[in-house]
Amino acid sequence: MKKLAIVLAVTIVLGGCSTFSKKTVAEQKPVVAEFVGGNLKVNYTMSGELDSIVSSNSVKLTSTLPYAQDEAYTLATLRAKKQIVQFMREELETEKFANTIFKSLQDAESEDGKETSKTVKSEIAGELQSSIKQKSSAILQGVFVDEKSYDAKTNTITVVVKTSTKSVDTAKALRKLMGN
Repeated sequence: MKKLAIVLAVTIVLGGCSTFSKKTVAEQKPVVAEFVGGNLKVNYTMSGELDSIVSSNSVKLTSTLPYAQDEAYTLATLRAKKQIVQFMREELETEKFANTIFKSLQDAESEDGKETSKTVKSEIAGELQSSIKQKSSAILQGVFVDEKSYDAKTNTITVVVKTSTKSVDTAKALRKLMGN
């Protein structure tokens, strides 16, 4: 009984002395950077980990035929997916990408009241860039339609597609279940 009390006391003391690496609120809060005139948004953490990519596109209905809305929906979906592909092919390597990420980090910091050095911001932008490059094929496989809407006033259909780390994992699990 005495040994049990000693072991329990030692465990509590050692447990109390240990540190946990909890993420700060700033690291948990996603940062948003907008590209392609705001039609493409990259959400990421303050540590440079990609959270999600959201792309939207609108198509004006040109016909009153019964299948016109379905065609417009398909066209808007394909265009939104195309924006993601073009972003990963063309804008990811440009200086504009780094500048946009740098600016979004500054905006996020001004909300939090914390300042980070320019070198750290550059490292975060580089980390995000390499993360997107490495996961590009998986990112494209995890794209899904997040939202679609029809505006009767302007006669347009808007589609929002999204891909995230969760959707990529879900897509992989579904492919395994389907035998692919």
